[in-house]
Amino acid sequence: MKRIIVALAAPALVAAFVVAAGCASLATPEAPSSGSPTTGGTSAAVTVSQQVKDGASLYVAFACVRCHAPNGVGGVPNRLNVGGDDTIPALNNAYRDTSEQFHNAAQITTVMMQGSILSHKPGVINMPSWKGVVNDAQASAIAAYILAGFPQVAGVAYDANPASASDIYTAFACITCHGQVGGAGATPAPAPNPLSPDKAVPLLRNPADNVTIADMSTTITEGSIPPPGKVGEILMPAWGQLLSTQQLAKILPYIPDGPKGKALPAPPAAPTLPLASGSAAASSSASPAASSSP
Repeated sequence: MKRIIVALAAPALVAAFVVAAGCASLATPEAPSSGSPTTGGTSAAVTVSQQVKDGASLYVAFACVRCHAPNGVGGVPNRLNVGGDDTIPALNNAYRDTSEQFHNAAQITTVMMQGSILSHKPGVINMPSWKGVVNDAQASAIAAYILAGFPQVAGVAYDANPASASDIYTAFACITCHGQVGGAGATPAPAPNPLSPDKAVPLLRNPADNVTIADMSTTITEGSIPPPGKVGEILMPAWGQLLSTQQLAKILPYIPDGPKGKALPAPPAAPTLPLASGSAAASSSASPAASSSP
C-alpha cells in the first residue's frame, strides 16, 4: 500500500489520493486552483516542536487529511453542496484568501470543537464537531501544525489507499468516534455525545441492534445529522465522496450489528494517539497513521 509523507504531497496529489482504487471510486477529487504554496509545506524536513510533531500525526489519525488533503491544500470535492463551495476548504494559509487566513490557534480549535453544518442534504460533507473526541491538548497540537504551515515531519505518513477493513476503519477515523469494534467492553469505547439523544456515538457490531447492511451503507455514504443539528454535537460525516466503492465494500462486512457482528473475529489492537492523556508527557506515543494490516 502506498504511504505518503505528510507535507510532501504536491497539489496534484489531491486528484489521486482518494481515487487510487480506480474508476470505481465514488469520488473524483480536484486539485486546488492555486499553484504551489509560497510559504509552508517545504520539501525538506525541518526542526519543529514536539507539539507540531504531534499535530502532524493527529492530522492523519483524526482523518483531517482525508477531507482537507495532504499539506492542507483542500480541493477535495463536496459537489452536492449546491449553492455553496463545491470543494472542502484549504487549511494551509498559503492557499487561503488573505482575509480568511488563520492567525491564532483559537480560530482553528473553535471550529474543530463546534463543527459546521453546511447543509442537511444527504451526501453533503459537513464539518463534524470533535468535542469529546479530540481533547484540548490534541486540538492545540493540530492547530500548531496548521499554523506552522504544514512542515514535513519525519516519520509521519498516511496510507493513501488502505485496503484491509481494519486499516480503513482506523485510517478514516471511524475508531476515534465509534470506538473499537467488537461489542460492549471494547477499548476504546465510543466517544461521548452529550447533546445527542443517545449521549454517545453509536457502538458498531452492537449485538442489541440490527441495522441492515443497506442502511449502514446509506448512513456511511450520505452521513447523518441528529435532528435538529446542534453546535458541538457530533454528526456522522458523509463519506460517499471520500471512500472508494472498494473500501465501502470492505468496511461494511466489518461493522455489522446484530448476530452477524458477534461472529466476527476480534480486530487488531487500537493504535495509541499522541497526547492521548491530554498532557505533554504522552506526546512520545507512536503515531497510528500508518497501521499495518493484521
